Amino acid sequence: MVIRRRSPKKGIVGRAGIFLILFAAAVFSQGVAPVTDINTGSSSASPSYLAVYDTHLYFRANNLPNGSNPELWRYDGTKAELAAEIRPGPEGSLPSYLIPYNGKLYFSASAGTGPPQLWQFEGTAASQAPGWENQAQNPEEFFVYNGLLYFRAFRSNIGIELWKFDGATQTPLDLFQGQGSSYPQHFIEYNGRMYFNACAAPNSGTELYRLNPDGYSVTRATSIWWPDGSSPENLCLFKNAIYGSAYNPDQGGRELWRYRENDPNPTKLEADINPGRESSNPSGLIVYRDVLYFCADDGVAGAELWRYDGTAAEMVANINPTPFVPGIDPVHHSWPSDFFIHDDILYFTAADGIHGRELWSYDGAEVRLFADIYPGPYGSEVDDYAVFQGRLYFTANDGQTGDELGAIKVYKLIRSVTPPALFTRGDANADGQMDISDAVVLLLHLFAGRPAPSCSKSADVNDDGELEIGDAIHALSYLFLTGETPAPPFGACGADTTPDALACASYPRCE
Repeated sequence: MVIRRRSPKKGIVGRAGIFLILFAAAVFSQGVAPVTDINTGSSSASPSYLAVYDTHLYFRANNLPNGSNPELWRYDGTKAELAAEIRPGPEGSLPSYLIPYNGKLYFSASAGTGPPQLWQFEGTAASQAPGWENQAQNPEEFFVYNGLLYFRAFRSNIGIELWKFDGATQTPLDLFQGQGSSYPQHFIEYNGRMYFNACAAPNSGTELYRLNPDGYSVTRATSIWWPDGSSPENLCLFKNAIYGSAYNPDQGGRELWRYRENDPNPTKLEADINPGRESSNPSGLIVYRDVLYFCADDGVAGAELWRYDGTAAEMVANINPTPFVPGIDPVHHSWPSDFFIHDDILYFTAADGIHGRELWSYDGAEVRLFADIYPGPYGSEVDDYAVFQGRLYFTANDGQTGDELGAIKVYKLIRSVTPPALFTRGDANADGQMDISDAVVLLLHLFAGRPAPSCSKSADVNDDGELEIGDAIHALSYLFLTGETPAPPFGACGADTTPDALACASYPRCE
C-alpha cells in the first residue's frame, strides 16, 4: 500500500502568513502570543529558520509591505531588527539553514549575482564565507562534527555531494565519483562517527554510510535492501543504536529499523507496525523519557502517535478518530510531526479532524491540544522551534493578515505544564451525578447534531478515547442492569489515567 501523505508543513493558498509566536515556559501562568511587529503591510513577515546566536534569536523574515524581501533578522527579547540586508530590493537574499559554528552564524544566501552560497555573520555584518571560490552552490543540511562544518552542496563537475568547512576552506568530498550525486542527508553522530543517508556507489540505491577517520572516504554501514537501497530516514539515537525508518519490501515495507555498531546482527527490523508488505512509514523519531516516540500508520487508525520502548511498539493516542473514508484517505490521520522537548514536555503538531494542525503536548500521561492558535479547520502549522532566554519560540500562522502584533489578539495565558483536568466520568451534563440524562445528552450529540459536552472525557464512559454509542450503552447498563462500573475517575473528581485525544475544557463541579 502506498501511503498518500499530505505535507504537514505545506501552506494553504489564500491563508494568512506565518507569525513568530512566543511560548512562555515558566512554571505558572504563561501562554502563546506574537512577539514582534516586522511587517505592517498586508503581507506577512514569514519568519523561518530560527537559531540562537550571540544573545539574540536570529531568523529569516520579510519587511517589505505587499512584497517579499527575506533577509536576516534578529530579536533580543524585546524588539526585532534587521541584522543584515545582503541583497537590497524586493527579492532578498533568502538566508536559510542558520547554524552557529566557531563563534559565527553561518547560513545559505544569495547576493543576487548567482546561486546561494555559504555566508557568515559576526554580530555586526554579513559576508561571504571564505572558500567561496570552490563554488559550493545551494548549501544545505548543515551539521557540526569533529570541529568542522559539514553540508550538502552542488558543483557542476561533481554533482550534489558532501562538503566540509574549517573556517577558511570549503572542500568537496566526491563520494559518488564523477558527475553523479551521492546526495548526502540526515546527518547524525553516533559513537564518535558521522553517519548519513547517501548513494555512494554506481548502480545502487541509498543506504546508511559513515565518514571514515581520514575525513574523505566513506564506508557503507547498512545493506537493508541492497543494491536497490532502503533509504534510511528520520534517524535518531536510542539505546546505543541508530533508529530510523527504512524500506525493505520483503520485510514489512517501510518500517522501524535499527543499526548498532559491533553487533552480530548490526541491522534489525525492530517493529512491523503495519503487518505484511504494507508500510507504517515511521517519521519524526524523538526520545522522550527513555522511550522512542514517532508518527506511524498501522493501517487501521491512520498516521498517529506511537512509541517504542525497546521491546514493543504501541499507539499512544488516536488523536484523529475520524473513520476511514474510501477515496478520501487523509481524513483519518492526525500526522503528528515537528516534535520538540521543552521543560520535560513533548510538544508536536497534529490535526484532530476539528482544529486543523495545531500545537499538542504530551506529559507522559495525557495527550492534549495545547493551543488552538488559528481557530477553525485550517490550523496554525507550528514549526521552527528554538529555546531562547529560557523560553520556547516557534513560528505559527494565527489566521490574521499582515501585522505581527497590532490587531492580533494576545492568546489566552496557559500554563507550561498544564495540570490534568478534573472531572467525574459518566456525568456528561456536569450536574454532579450520573443518571439517564447523561446518556440522553450523549445520544443527542451523536445522532441529533447537538454540541459535544464541554468535558468530552466525562462522556467517555467506557474510556476508549472516543465518544460513541458504546458509552451510552455502558451508562444505561450500569444504571439499570448489572453493567460494569465506569472507569475512573468515577464517583469523585479525578484526572484521566488513560492517554487519549478527548478534551475537558470545562467541568464546573470540579473546578
